[in-house]
Amino acid sequence: MSRLLAILLIGALAAGCTPGRIDRVRVEPGYDPVQYRFVPYNRALKADVSGNPFAMDQQAFNALVSEVIQPPGVQPSDGSPYRVHLAFNGSTSVNRDLACRASGGGMRSGDMTLVAALCPGSGAALTFLTGSVSDISGPDDPRFRQFVRSSVVKLFPPQTEDDRNDMCWVPGC
Repeated sequence: MSRLLAILLIGALAAGCTPGRIDRVRVEPGYDPVQYRFVPYNRALKADVSGNPFAMDQQAFNALVSEVIQPPGVQPSDGSPYRVHLAFNGSTSVNRDLACRASGGGMRSGDMTLVAALCPGSGAALTFLTGSVSDISGPDDPRFRQFVRSSVVKLFPPQTEDDRNDMCWVPGC
């Protein structure tokens, strides 16, 4: 079995084990998959958190989310140019202009909702998604961590065949 096939199989199995569901992913024209492809795996991300679905201090929750979204071995950094806005338990009716400013809410029964967006500076979202997860017991639940981390990774979709074709202007490439 080739190495690439093994990596793809492991990725597919891991994706199948991810808790929750993503209802919508939107990639805007300004997103460059070549520029951002490795960011969620080796760069510090700045968490911009709104809302708190748990009965805990907001600053402690913000620090927890900041730690959860980082790639393994990478320390959170407020100086990172990669700002990820995460709104918990707020409205999931957003567009590219609203996603980076989405307001979160507090504790509630039922599914925990999430709006996540990759936000350049103070501009509109480059990518954003909405999703939800149920049966989270609290901030220490591994399913909470998996859902948030996997949602953030989905904000950085890789280059597709269509993207490569759009960049080709020489016949036959």
